[in-house]
Amino acid sequence: MLETVSIILIVLAAAFLQGLTGFGFGLIALPLLGFFLSIKTSVPLMVLLALVISLYLTVRLRKCINLKCTFTLLAASVVGVPFGVYALKQIPSDGLSILVGIIMTVFTSHQLLTRPEPRQLGRSTAVFAGFFSGLLGGSLGVGGPPVIIYAALQPWTKDEAKATLACFFALSGLVIIVSQALSGMITDEVLHLYALSLPALLTGIFLGTKAYKHLSDKGYRTLALAVVFLLGCMMIYRNI
Repeated sequence: MLETVSIILIVLAAAFLQGLTGFGFGLIALPLLGFFLSIKTSVPLMVLLALVISLYLTVRLRKCINLKCTFTLLAASVVGVPFGVYALKQIPSDGLSILVGIIMTVFTSHQLLTRPEPRQLGRSTAVFAGFFSGLLGGSLGVGGPPVIIYAALQPWTKDEAKATLACFFALSGLVIIVSQALSGMITDEVLHLYALSLPALLTGIFLGTKAYKHLSDKGYRTLALAVVFLLGCMMIYRNI
């Protein structure tokens, strides 16, 4: 009973963060669900739940999506995945996680302290961010930070940034779920926990989207960078 309640509370908190920002479900859910579920159960459960939120936000904010950037990021991400898988085979995952965590914390710390003005980034930057996202996704399973940083540095409104991120994660999530289903990872246990967690998920989305209305464009960018900074710190801590 305590385990079930804990899982529901974790889903609620993670859904609130993603409802607020358009990303971040895995940041809270994956490490905490690991205390109660095996990685083979927690990962597909997390992806299924996060997809619901991403699809909802994509539909809700569909008029604000930058489709050109979304598809550029997605295409480059797909190219980067096999390179990430190869890198994982050649480099110890703990060392790679620490290196990426250091880069993330240093870069976001600089952005948060200096607060440079947002500027329009070119297509080459989108390709780099997407490729690096695929690289990290294929090697460490955390492909979000490069894309989040890319969106946070753009002179977009919070709606455009959130909508574009949600659309990117929805499309990439669909690809991941199809792959997991074909490999037999979507088990009866995963589907049972998914159904059990849906009320908490919907509640978290509702509360997160309500809180989002009180964020300014600048506040959204700061929050996005702060979340990536936190993820970088967690990656370093877990692998030292």
